[in-house]
Amino acid sequence: MKRALLVLVVPLLAGCGGSAERGKVSAAAQSYVAAFSAHDAKATCQALTRSSQQQVAEFAREHMHLRGATCAKAVALLPPAGDGAKVGDVDLHGSRATVSVDGFDRPLTLIREDWQWRVQSSPSGETD
Repeated sequence: MKRALLVLVVPLLAGCGGSAERGKVSAAAQSYVAAFSAHDAKATCQALTRSSQQQVAEFAREHMHLRGATCAKAVALLPPAGDGAKVGDVDLHGSRATVSVDGFDRPLTLIREDWQWRVQSSPSGETD
């Protein structure tokens, strides 16, 4: 019985927010910021959660009237982020993290999806 309890506790402790996990979150956020800043729509979308990719495509179809829109097609229409965007502090809580980014108007939210950290984002903005 002690052995089974130890096996259950160790995985929980492994994801509690050590410096290695913070580094993974920071690297994922940096990949997203770099892709967005470089106006690389495909890489930007790959850094998003599957749900976020679907929401971006749906927003483009419904509000931008872009037939057959995909995440990448929608992101390609956005202006690139400024070159000065820099990843800052990481606030980690289990499988969810918040990362401040100098040059962005709000922090990024990342979640662990399929063992990788991905940006969770919902599209918003004014439409015609």
